[in-house]
Amino acid sequence: MFIQTEATSDPARLTFLPGRAVLPHGTLTINDRAAAARSPLAARLFDVRGVAALALGPDYITITKESGDWQHLKPALLGAMMEHFLSGAPVLSEPAHAAAAPVSEATGKLVEEITQALRHVIDPELGYNIVDLGLIYHVDVDTDGLATVTMTTTSPGCPATGYLSDGARERAASVAGISRAEVKLTYEPRWSTELMSDGAKAHFGIGTGGRR
Repeated sequence: MFIQTEATSDPARLTFLPGRAVLPHGTLTINDRAAAARSPLAARLFDVRGVAALALGPDYITITKESGDWQHLKPALLGAMMEHFLSGAPVLSEPAHAAAAPVSEATGKLVEEITQALRHVIDPELGYNIVDLGLIYHVDVDTDGLATVTMTTTSPGCPATGYLSDGARERAASVAGISRAEVKLTYEPRWSTELMSDGAKAHFGIGTGGRR
């Protein structure tokens, strides 16, 4: 198994490309060891001293370091990733109760519908939808129909923050089966073009020349 790495605009962040699927849909940001408990892969990575946060995407893993040098961190991180993928363990833990599977399927469908609805929210500065720009970090729906959208903006203090968060809340709440929607803004990890979908990168003429 060969894992590529891709530098980012932030020297504290590095993207790993395992050459296989990581998450089937969207992205998931994990900011601490407690949150990593839901992902066997994230738990392994947080065992590497110096990891501060990580983001899982369709085919990538972006690591944010709090300390240490990449020259020393990379071998440990690559080893943890290879161990995970070769073990056959899932990226995300299975539901705790098998009986909950029908609810899980319904919830998954709602998350997909919300994600599609969020594509109607267009960043006024970039003229592109917030899902493919990589501004949506996570969508969750609880058993009462509350949708929680965790998202970011292209930069802290972005003048369109209110517009985007209001739009995301309204679009999520418009999906049938959703009783209420909340938006949580976060800047960990900071947004970068690496979070864009391949289609968005192509639209903006962003290549993959940084991959090695």
